[in-house]
This record gives sequence, structure tokens and C-alpha cells, in this order.
Amino acid sequence: MPPHYFADAKAAALEEVLGAREQRAMLQRRLLEEYAAPLICFTLNIPGEYKMYPLARQAFREGCGCIDAQLELGGMAVLHREERTPHTGCEAYYIVKGEASAVKALLVSVEEGHPLGRLFDMDVLDVDGSALRGADLGREERRCFVCDRPVWECSRNRTHSAEELALHTARLMEEYFRREYADTIARAAQCALLYEVNITPKPGLVDRANNGSHRDMDIFTFIDSGCALGPYFRDITLRGLRFDGEAKDMLPTLRYCGQRAEARMLAVTRGVNTHKGLIFSMGLLCAAMGYLHSHGLAETPEALLGLCAQIAGSVPGELEDGGEPVTHGRRAFARYGVTGIRGEAAAGFPSVAEHGYPVLRRLVTQGCSVNDAGVVALLHLMARVDDTNLLNRGGGEVLRRVKEEVSGILAAGQSADRLVRAAEAMDREFITQNLSPGGCADLLAISLFLFFLFDR
Repeated sequence: MPPHYFADAKAAALEEVLGAREQRAMLQRRLLEEYAAPLICFTLNIPGEYKMYPLARQAFREGCGCIDAQLELGGMAVLHREERTPHTGCEAYYIVKGEASAVKALLVSVEEGHPLGRLFDMDVLDVDGSALRGADLGREERRCFVCDRPVWECSRNRTHSAEELALHTARLMEEYFRREYADTIARAAQCALLYEVNITPKPGLVDRANNGSHRDMDIFTFIDSGCALGPYFRDITLRGLRFDGEAKDMLPTLRYCGQRAEARMLAVTRGVNTHKGLIFSMGLLCAAMGYLHSHGLAETPEALLGLCAQIAGSVPGELEDGGEPVTHGRRAFARYGVTGIRGEAAAGFPSVAEHGYPVLRRLVTQGCSVNDAGVVALLHLMARVDDTNLLNRGGGEVLRRVKEEVSGILAAGQSADRLVRAAEAMDREFITQNLSPGGCADLLAISLFLFFLFDR
């Protein structure tokens, strides 16, 4: 059996499992006598000799959370609750104020509807100790974990070995929690994109007030694009979760995923490039989070950005491969030697780590709205980043002037409210001059991503 599932687990002998079952029955009788109210006894259907290992504990916590949510939904008070975690398997006991049949109906919906429902054994005992049957409430008969045939049939015929059942069960749990984790990371990434475009005012950029210096896109174009990229962020996180090699070798496995995402973006925006830079950088961050999680590494901003640097270390070299400079990044490198988002990624996004993220976090902690904190964080980025969009629209002298102007505003030590008003005035100037700090906008989105992951 794969050691990473059961390496630290203690095998439960048959006599120990039978003894634990008797102990549960005794505890059930005692609780029913003491409280004279319906009792929930929750355990997991874990085949094989290993009943307690990390995935099983995680599934148990998931099941307890489902019970809590269902009882709250049904307005049923919990009079008593206790848990036990012997090596023969996790156990939870709830004494509930309500009708036993209503409690059972709530839990049958979990057993039938949850992706791990086949593993959940949520028994309900009435005050007299009689167990309510799920079949009496319309629950379908239990199905086999492996082949989906009726479980009694596979049990009678001994269709599957205990080892096969245990391995399949562990993989079922692993895949469920991987997908749940990927959904969490994807939601943070998608929120970051949608928040970024809604933060207002942003000099020369699309926001809720206007389209900035852009004629081919508006806020709805960005919303369409951001919504379309949700599945990409989920898929690329899963790639990071499933990658077994060294982090520095991960990038080639991510490229096709990014190409598909770019095609999806262009399809919904009718050819407008709204998030090409973020498809690369946010995709990299999502994959790195997956890698950290699956390898049991620290999930911190520092660890995440450091891992991104390992994965993307070779990316700036692509600018020197002699390719046609058809993108903003290639044009900026060819003319000014600026590596743009590639250089940021290869260095672990220093502009985000040192300026965008800490400014955003500090101001929200001090009571600023995410909107105003985002505006100020953007200004800090504009003061320090060699933005390739500004370079391509205005040239080196314009970039230098913008950085000096914004640095001067920040050096004056103005309040967040005044900085927001300064950004509003700057927006009018940028629109007149057709300037747009799109690279800084991407770094603001990354700052928001870190904030949503680690500070909300």
C-alpha cells in the first residue's frame, strides 16, 4: 500500500474493531438514558485494517461540519456533543433536541448528496434506542466504493480485497480534498481579478468610473474574462497538487493549460487582451500553492513567492531567444531591457512582496476599505515598477516622469483619502495622454490574491 496514505497509521485488529463497536453501543445507551433525546452517532466506513490516518481524520472533520450545518439548517439545538479518536476510527456523538425522524431526514440528504457520502455512517437513534433506517426515508441502498454495484452484493461475493477497498477509499478522499482545495485557490484568484477591475479610481485603467485610456474594453469585458478564467485557475492548481517532480521542472507542464486559458479569454472578449499577463502570473501562483499544499510545505506568502521564483527562474531568458517582439513585454525588453512580469515572477514578485501586498494589508488593518487600500497600493507600485505598458505607450521619459510624480505624492505623507483624490486627478491626466499602467494593475491583482489567501 502507498506509504504516504498509511505510513503513520496503526493497524486495527478485528477484535479491536469489534471491541470499539461494543464500546460505542455502551456509550449510546448511557447518553440516551442521561438525556432522553435523539442521538446521532457518526463514524466513517473505512475498509481495511487502517482506520485512522490523515485523510480519514480530514474526512471525519468534513462529516462533522456537514452535521453541524444540517442541524443549524433544521433549527435543532445540540444538547451534548463529544468526539473520540481511537485508532479503530473516529467517532462523534450528538444529542439533539428534535424529532428523530426529522434529524435522520437531514442526515440522509448528506449521505446521499455529499461526494464523500458513501463513507459517512450517520446513525440516528430514537429515545427508546431504536435505530432509524435510511431506507424508510427513501435513501437508496449503499453502493460499492469501487464498482458502484450494491454493496451487499460485493460483500457477499467478496468481489474486492480489503487492500483494494482501502486504497480506493484513500484515493477517493484524496481527490475530493484536492478538488476542494483547488476550488478555494481558484476563488481567491478569481476574486482578485474582479476586485482589481472594480477598484476605483485607477489612473488610466478600466474601473467603475470609466474605461481609462482604453477604447476596446470596459468593466464588463473584464468581468466576462475574469469569470471565464475561473476553471483555469482551478485546473492549474490541480496540476500543482499532482506534480511529483522538483518545482523547477514544473513550468513546461503548465504551458498548455495557460494557452487554453488565453484562447478562452479571447473567445469571451472577442479578441481583446484583458488578462494575458495574469494568465501567466496568477496561474503560476495557483500552481505553486497546489505544490506547497501537496508536499506539506509551509503555506505562507514568503514560501509561495519563493516557490514561484524557483518555477519561473528560466522565464526571463525567453526574452533573449530571438522571437518576434509582438507583445508589450518583448517590445519593452527589446528597446529598454526591461523584463516586465517575467522578471517579477523569476525574482519572486518583489514589487508585490515589498510594496503592493504590505501596503494593502496595512491599510485594511487600519480600517481602510479594500477599494481605497487598493488605490493606494497601486500608487506604491506605480512609483517603483518599470511598467511595460507605460513604456510602450509613452516611452522611457514618460515612465520616469510618472514614477517621479507618484513618488512625490507618496512622499508627502498624505492620508488614504487624499491619495484616492490624487489618483482621481491623475486618472484624468492619463486619459488625456493615453497612458495605462497595466503591468501595475496585474501586480495589484496579485497583491489582492495574497490578501484573500492569507488575511481574510
